[in-house]
Amino acid sequence: MALNNELAVIIPFLADESNAFHAQLGKVRGVHYPESEADIVEIMKNAGDKITVSGAGTGLTGSRVPMHGGIVVSMEKMLRAEMRNDCREIVREGLAGKIRIYLDDEKNIAHVAPGVSLSELTAALPDNLIYPPDPTETLASLGGTVATNASGARCFHYGPTRNWIVGLRIILTDSEVLAIRRGECFADQNRMLDFNSESGKKYSIRIPDYHMPSVKNAAGLYSKPGMDLIDLFIGSEGILGITTEITIKLQPSEKEPVSDLAFFSTDENALNYVNALRPMKNRGILAIEYFDGNALNFIRDQHPDIPPNAAAAILVEMKGEALDILTELSDMLAANNALADWCATNSPDRRDMKEFRHSLPDSVNTYLKQHDSYKLGTDFAVPAEKFPEMMERYRNAGRKFRAKFPRDGPHFVIFGHIGDCHVHFNFITAGEEERTFAKQLYLELANAAVEMGGTISGEHGVGKKVMQRQGREIPYLELMYGESGLREIARVKAVLDPDGVLNAGNMVPTNYQT
Repeated sequence: MALNNELAVIIPFLADESNAFHAQLGKVRGVHYPESEADIVEIMKNAGDKITVSGAGTGLTGSRVPMHGGIVVSMEKMLRAEMRNDCREIVREGLAGKIRIYLDDEKNIAHVAPGVSLSELTAALPDNLIYPPDPTETLASLGGTVATNASGARCFHYGPTRNWIVGLRIILTDSEVLAIRRGECFADQNRMLDFNSESGKKYSIRIPDYHMPSVKNAAGLYSKPGMDLIDLFIGSEGILGITTEITIKLQPSEKEPVSDLAFFSTDENALNYVNALRPMKNRGILAIEYFDGNALNFIRDQHPDIPPNAAAAILVEMKGEALDILTELSDMLAANNALADWCATNSPDRRDMKEFRHSLPDSVNTYLKQHDSYKLGTDFAVPAEKFPEMMERYRNAGRKFRAKFPRDGPHFVIFGHIGDCHVHFNFITAGEEERTFAKQLYLELANAAVEMGGTISGEHGVGKKVMQRQGREIPYLELMYGESGLREIARVKAVLDPDGVLNAGNMVPTNYQT
């Protein structure tokens, strides 16, 4: 298929949502827009260059940025699943084009193309079915969420994307097609995965020999004894093959969730409230979100009813069928000296609560643009027993940063998925000197998270991120798995992509495969 090499077409692919990674225009030959699996097979056969796969561009780690040049394969027109006579066809005219999904009503599964966005998927599904994963960015493509094992607020209850993927179709760099179904291929006692392509070509992979943390994790190739083959590809950040179709589990729709937003005068009271909430997950608590005092200050203008002495807030989302929890929440709020709480039980109030939750990142981004500032945000998750210590590390880092640069304006903000012990600490920096010091503090926090048995990436992946450590630049993932772990990943990649052409630089530098 034709390669589009117009400058106006190439330029939008030279960065992602983070705006922290930039490819050189002259190194990128052009962009392919495949619409079918056959198109991708043709691209693989004729590429003759590095290939970077791009989803919706909502990532924050440079995964879709073609830093090593070559060609870009944009998945935005991959909207139509392959025809299946044994399934119900759903066709919808979406913003990006015509979407075609095949639904198996008996099994509650759907076959979906990777370019379909989460919002378009939700709109296309029948009212009686939902796809539970809840990444914050609904414009993200389904393929992108599989590539990063994305999660979100409701990951606390439903788990990450991995839990809801039961099938993948993948094109390898040798143009072979893999049709992977969960439950059919497992690693043996020697950690070997043996499988065939549709044409019968045999592959044998020894899964990476490192220990993954038990917390919510999106860093590195998945590797656990007896693991399912499909999990190797979920969260692989596109370094093993190009996904052309995804089979997802669905579940029956439930009543609209109920939300409660509580305000506290101290962090201690807020965290004690969270500790009381976590054991209620299986009773219908979907999400527990945290906002520190700085976060609340960012949005006070939009929400003037926030109590003036509020130092933290906790947003709880629960199933509509679990309204009995509300009575217990009232007692828990009183026991933890809540200043006030807002409860949303109807559609208008739920919309207001959702707007409250999403107004924070919008307000932070607006501030950054207005003040020519730069945000450096963490994505760490740690075990629950270590979370109080990690929170104190965050506060200490914030105090150090503010003490070194005593200017007006915010220095940091903390918010996020506290139910999973996964909050985002964001340095708000002004100028290169502040950014350099913030990066030093960031490295200290990352090392602390790893030492506690946690992860450096709970939901974003690692992409092409690097860190400065002891005077040298290292791949971000080295902080967790060391050089030996990176070589394990490179060894797996070499089996399926021996020439290292696919998504070069994601997870591991290109020189690890030479």
